[in-house]
Amino acid sequence: MKAYGYFTSKKYFKRVLFSIMLTMALILTGLSAANTYLLERSVKHVQEDANLKVLTQTQYNLSYMNEIIVHLSTFAFRDNALIPLMFSNNLPKMDYIRGYRQMYNMLESSSFLHSMAVYNASTKELYGSSSDFLVDGGTTKSSILDWLLHTSGGSLPASRLIPFSFSQSNGIDAFAFIVTDTYGPFTPEQSAVILFIKPDWVFDSLSKLNGVSSGNSGEILIRTSGGQLFDSGHSEESLPLDQEAIGKLVDPDHTAAIQQSDSGFVIGNSGGQKVMITYLHGIGDWTILYIQPYKEIMQAVSDMRTRNFALTGAFILLSIGASIWLSYKLYGPIESMLKRILPHMRTAAPDSRKRNELDAMGDLYEQLSGQLQEISSEQIVRKYYTRKFLTDNRSLSELDMRQLITKHELQLAPSGPYTVCTLRFDRYDEYDRRTSPAMKKLHSFAVTNITKEVLSRTFCCEMIDMQEDHFTLILSGKEAPLDPAAIKPSIADVQKVLERYYDISLTCGIGEAASLLTQLSASYYQSHQLSQYSILMGYKAIIELQDIRTNLENKQKSLPDDIEKKLSEALKKGKLTDAGSELERAFTILTNLQLEDMRRAIADMAWIIKNAAADITSNRITHLSVDIERIPHLPQDYYTLDELHMAFLSLCTAICEEAKPSSMERNEMIIETVKELIWQKYSDYNLSQQSIASTVKLSSAYVGKLFKDSCGITITEYLNDVRLRRAQELLLKEDSTIAEIMEKVGYGNQSYFFRLFKSKFGSTPKEFRIKKSIS
Repeated sequence: MKAYGYFTSKKYFKRVLFSIMLTMALILTGLSAANTYLLERSVKHVQEDANLKVLTQTQYNLSYMNEIIVHLSTFAFRDNALIPLMFSNNLPKMDYIRGYRQMYNMLESSSFLHSMAVYNASTKELYGSSSDFLVDGGTTKSSILDWLLHTSGGSLPASRLIPFSFSQSNGIDAFAFIVTDTYGPFTPEQSAVILFIKPDWVFDSLSKLNGVSSGNSGEILIRTSGGQLFDSGHSEESLPLDQEAIGKLVDPDHTAAIQQSDSGFVIGNSGGQKVMITYLHGIGDWTILYIQPYKEIMQAVSDMRTRNFALTGAFILLSIGASIWLSYKLYGPIESMLKRILPHMRTAAPDSRKRNELDAMGDLYEQLSGQLQEISSEQIVRKYYTRKFLTDNRSLSELDMRQLITKHELQLAPSGPYTVCTLRFDRYDEYDRRTSPAMKKLHSFAVTNITKEVLSRTFCCEMIDMQEDHFTLILSGKEAPLDPAAIKPSIADVQKVLERYYDISLTCGIGEAASLLTQLSASYYQSHQLSQYSILMGYKAIIELQDIRTNLENKQKSLPDDIEKKLSEALKKGKLTDAGSELERAFTILTNLQLEDMRRAIADMAWIIKNAAADITSNRITHLSVDIERIPHLPQDYYTLDELHMAFLSLCTAICEEAKPSSMERNEMIIETVKELIWQKYSDYNLSQQSIASTVKLSSAYVGKLFKDSCGITITEYLNDVRLRRAQELLLKEDSTIAEIMEKVGYGNQSYFFRLFKSKFGSTPKEFRIKKSIS
């Protein structure tokens, strides 16, 4: 009963359950029906192909038999022993005996002949060869004569197999084959030879083929053009044959809509039983029919259908169980949500007879949305007036502010004292770069709610996000006046929670207590300024006025000039110890300056370092690895005096280490500079050791000795080597004259150039060019 009650009370659950169950049941049933239909269709096609093979074999047998009989009938009609029987008016006894013997011999030589007869048109006499013809008292003779002479239509087709029954029934006792002396149909005025063919061998072979393929469940019939059916005489035992019904099924007008060909199959009723009829147009005007009971043919399909439906039923039962489990799993989140919101729905529960769970949740959502909008609107108004109290309270009197507190239920006491606190983000520029807007909203929500929750335990509290880098709190006492000593521990708790869960660092500035609401604005600006002293007090500091009173009372505006001068000189001389000492003096003085003066002094010190580094670079061949242009922006990357002190000290260390390069490095730089000058100006006639020394601002003797000690050759020898190798390249690559090439490489005297070139390469420039051209 509990499960039933649970089921009936969950309308949406029932909808999900029934939808899944019905879908799975329809899919399984559809698949089963489609499978059965395709199987039945395949069986029909396979059976049709098998039946057509049987009928094709039958057609071949009849055609072969017809060909044999044609040859035999022609031989018999022209036999001299049978001619007297056909045309003599008075038949002698010997001719009769001779003719009878000839017919007997033909019957004995042909196993497929049932009997044989000769008709004499002149005497209207019929001579037969079978024992029944001779001893049955003329019954057989009269039956044959009646068939020959009194056939409906007045004539019988000649030279064609005609189904014949001696007892004049629907069965086939023999196939009659009439031979005359003309090609036209047989008439009583024509003599003829009639051969009666045994049907057994045809129907027996068909029955054997049918037994192998269908288990003796079908029957072969022959249908004439007149619609008469002939069979082997056993059809009525296995099949209820209705000649009229079968004729309608295989009639050309009926089958034309099914298949325009000489063969095919139809399904219909015959004698109250559903049958499958496969037909094939045989020899002449015959149609060979293969009739099979539809029920027996499709017995395997019926069994398969039964098994499919049984399996489908079993799978439907399994799908019902799976549907219940799946529906419950899908309904689980909805049920969990319902359990959460059920307490809110009791006051306005929906009619369970008309609506489902989602409709109820939709109604509750609309209610909560309306309430949320009201709350949001009220919060916007409260934030507006709170911000107005802090930033623009000149337009409001003390009385107006108290009325607004009461009207909008601001969490503030109507009488003071009040304290304003500013919570400011540490490293805000870095925080702003790495935090997405969505995460900033989450942090703002978290800071506001956590701070109000912690501080509301002790104080009346209103908090507002000032939409910049800080939040502002207005605190007042609850029953008792505000206790300033309890503020710091509460703020410290807030800082710990925010750092633990959100990795947020906040510095707090606490303004002086204000006795009137109109003094909140001044207290806010004071607390905001105090929070900026995190540059002095460090991260997560809680700063009160007495903590920086020394700084506020200090009248010094900048660093002493001697500190800046000594720092610059120490950097230029590469004296790291002196530079470190001056930095220590500078930052000791900075800790006592006011905030703006402190920032300005830091910026001035950065420019002093930058100018010193620029002077060092301008007086040196190589540049410093320090990015000089980045130095004035260094104070923007650090947020406390300790960080700035370490950054400046690291910068001075780098400058001092590069300000005094080793003598080996200095000599290598001079030599590389000389080589570079030679490669750049080798085409200048006036380039010499003296001009190179003048360029690097060193004496000619010093440069020459330094170069020879390092390279093993003099500057003049190196210059000539560069010029001659360049001349060699031009002789090979350009078509210029030797005089032009000599000028391009910096030689003005041709004989001097030729002498140097020959001593270097062993041939004159002209000989060198000719030799290279030939090779």
